[in-house]
Formats: sequence, C-alpha cells, structure tokens
Amino acid sequence: MKSNYKTIIILLLSIISCSLAQGLTIISIPWHFTDVLNSSSQFSLAYAIITFIGVFLGLYAGVIIDCYNRKKILLHINLISAFTFMLIAVCEIYFNIQSHFLILLGFAICSFYYTIFFPNLYAMAQELSDKKKYVRINSYIEVFFQITSICSALLCGILLSGSNTIFNYFNITTMQFRAWNIEEIFILNSTLYLVTFILLLNINYRSSKIDKLPNLSKLFEDVRKAIFFFKKNTRVLIYGICSQIIFAFLIVELFTLLPLFVKKCLNENIIIFSLADVTYGLGAVIAGLLIGKLIEKNDKISLTIFFILLTGYAFYVMISYLNLKVFFITTLMIGMTNAGTRVTRMTYFFEKIPNKLIGRTNTLFNTVNTLVRVMFILIFSIPWFEQGTNVIYGYKIGIILLIVFAMPLIFDKRLN
Repeated sequence: MKSNYKTIIILLLSIISCSLAQGLTIISIPWHFTDVLNSSSQFSLAYAIITFIGVFLGLYAGVIIDCYNRKKILLHINLISAFTFMLIAVCEIYFNIQSHFLILLGFAICSFYYTIFFPNLYAMAQELSDKKKYVRINSYIEVFFQITSICSALLCGILLSGSNTIFNYFNITTMQFRAWNIEEIFILNSTLYLVTFILLLNINYRSSKIDKLPNLSKLFEDVRKAIFFFKKNTRVLIYGICSQIIFAFLIVELFTLLPLFVKKCLNENIIIFSLADVTYGLGAVIAGLLIGKLIEKNDKISLTIFFILLTGYAFYVMISYLNLKVFFITTLMIGMTNAGTRVTRMTYFFEKIPNKLIGRTNTLFNTVNTLVRVMFILIFSIPWFEQGTNVIYGYKIGIILLIVFAMPLIFDKRLN
C-alpha cells in the first residue's frame, strides 16, 4: 500500500480539538488537586486505581483495534468523552454537586481515552503507510501532537490563572478576564471532543474489519497469538518492555511529582507548570524534526539506550540545581529524549510486527507499562513526598529505574 499522506494529514487535523481537550485535562486536574485542594497524595492514590483498571481495558483495547473498524473506534471514544465531561460539568454547576469523585472520573476518562487512542492511531498509520516511510510518518505524528500539546498547555495556563496572574507575571497589560474554574474547563473539553467527532465523520477510511466488537473469549485467544509471536521474537519482547520505561516514569512524573516540584522546590505556580509542558513540547518537536537523520545513522536499540540514559541524567541535573533556567533546559532535553524514543520505538515495531498484530502486541507492552506505573504511583502517593522538598527523592527513584531498565538493552546489544 502506498503511503497515503493526504488521509493521514486530514486525520491528524481532524483530531486537533480532542488533542487540545486531552492537554487541558492532564494539566488542570493534577494542578487542581495539588494547589486548590491540597490533596496531591489523594490524587496519586486515585490515579493508581485508575491506572490498574487500565490494565484490563488495555488488553481488550488491543483486540478491538485489530478486529474492529478503527475509524469507528475514534468516533465512539470522542462521543463518550464529550458526553461524560458535559455530564460532570452539569452536575457541578447546575446541581451544585461538588465532588472529588466527579473530577477524578473526568481524569479516568482522559486516561482510558489515551489507552485506546494512541495504539489505534499508530495502527492506522502503519496500515496507511509504505514500509520505507515509517520514520517519516511517525515523525509527522510526533511533531503534530507536540505542537498541539504546546497550544493546550499555553491555553490551560492562561485560562486557569486568569489575566491578572499570567500577564502580571510577565509585566504585560492587556484585556482582563477572570480565572476559569475546573467545571468550565470541562465544558470546553466536552465541546472539543464533540467537534472532533463531527470532523472525523468526514475522514475517508475504508476498513475490511467487521463492525462487531469481539467477545471476551476472543480476547484470550488473540492475546495468546501475540504471546506466541513474542516467543519467536524475544528481542522484540525485551526491547518493547525495556524501552517504554521512559514513558512509564514520565507520565507518572507529570501527574504526581512535577506539580509538587514546581510548587515546593521552585516555589512557582500554574504558569510555570504550564510553561514546563510548553518547553517539553518544544523539545519533542525538535526531536520529531531531527530524529529521521539520527535513525538513519544509528541502530534503533543503541539510540533508545542513549535516550533513556540521557533522560536520567537530565532529571539528575534538574533536582541538583533548583533553578528555573536549569529546570527549563532539562525539561527541553527530556522532551527531546521522550519524543526521540517514541519515534524510534514505533518505527522499530512497524518494521518487526505485522499490522494484524500491532494492536495486540502494543497493548501487551502497555500492560507492562501500566503495572510499572501503578508501582510508581503507589510509592509517590505516600504523603511523605508532599512534605518540604521530599519530592526530589521521587525523582531519584525514577533515575535508578531508568538505569535498571536500560541494562537488559545494553546486555542484549553486546550479545548480538
């Protein structure tokens, strides 16, 4: 199949709105629990439960992606998200139901959305692409989503802080508006998901798959097929498990450690928290633009090892110098290494794993990733990490595990 760039670009453009909604959610809710409710440990514990539930959803999602119309999957998850966020907002605003559970439900919907969305998107990209164009396609996806993340981070910082806080911070005089509350963010989220649903209706995508969800018996049968594939391809299994440690720690760091680090160690507010996401996105965009040349000149496993170790070093420098300039420089580096690893990793999978198994194999890796995240989150949910600058020890734990997971890749590289 020839690379269908036009379809892929239209697909990416149509999901700009849902990407903005996701970005708003992953910034606003963790900060709301850290700064407004002073309940960071409560959020971390709830996040651990949500993540654990995601293990089972992730396994089933892989089977769905390989057996069901992938366009319809995108349509369904956006419609469900739009309805859920609007329902939460209505309960909070019109019925005056102030509940931590409802806010956490919104975060759960966001997490489950990611569990299905990205494996499905990558499966579609592989399906629509020629093998020689895998690096370019993955780079396009990375650059696109990071630019969208930058926009959502800026928007979230402006909306949550209000004009007085953010513009006074930078000594800018402009129009005045009050800070939004979390319920208003949810209404915006619902609208953005609904816009995505409408736009996706116009995507030209034909699927040979049946329009019927697989039953649970098929789940176990298809998971066995993926496991059988890994028995014959153990190097792919080792690489898949170990290379994702960088994603496991970074997503937990974003939701549990980073808000505390910004507030307790840097003594800053939502503006810096949002700008950190912007800086991270800029680093990812740079990586997305340059990674093609790096992959051409280096083998993918060696490049992944380098990115993992460089991430650990960047975190070490960040916690050693509690300085805003150092913070943003290291955040830029981490954005580059994370995006570089993702493009390298997905290109490796596209080359090694057939499209009919890509959904199931990816979700098996995601299951391992999820279990690692649950472990991280349960540790970081201990209230001790909220005290003083103890959050730094959370980063030290992450650095150690980055090194530990890099070791099997190093040994495998030396043996082969």
